[in-house]
Amino acid sequence: MVKVCSKCNNMFEDYLDKYNMCPNCRDDEESLLRRIKDYLWDNPGTTEKKLKELFDVSHNQLMEWLREERLEITPDSDIVLRCERCGSMIFTGKYCEDCSNKIKTTVNEINNSMNKDKEDKKLRVMSINRAKLKESKMRFIKNDN
Repeated sequence: MVKVCSKCNNMFEDYLDKYNMCPNCRDDEESLLRRIKDYLWDNPGTTEKKLKELFDVSHNQLMEWLREERLEITPDSDIVLRCERCGSMIFTGKYCEDCSNKIKTTVNEINNSMNKDKEDKKLRVMSINRAKLKESKMRFIKNDN
């Protein structure tokens, strides 16, 4: 699939349809993230303002990395990250642990229900086929000699 890079507006091929940036811009972003992580490792508790000054990184980019669980905030951070389901404060990702567990449970229940429905349909088809076999009679071709 041909796409337009969201950063540089160049066209690029995305065969897996999973990127919104060209390979060069993705490499640049990964390099920036690595530098920021290295800096944060040596300087825990750095503010968002300081990161903006040092690395020219936007608030939106930091929030994206936090939501993707590529960065994590500290409890005393000036950035507030909230669970998208219940609104409780979290340090990384989209959901708090409770909501994440509830979502996983719901998804598992749905999958189990769908699998059970598929199994039920298979059993019905098998029983119908057996019934037809019992009812069917052998046919002979008549010889006209």
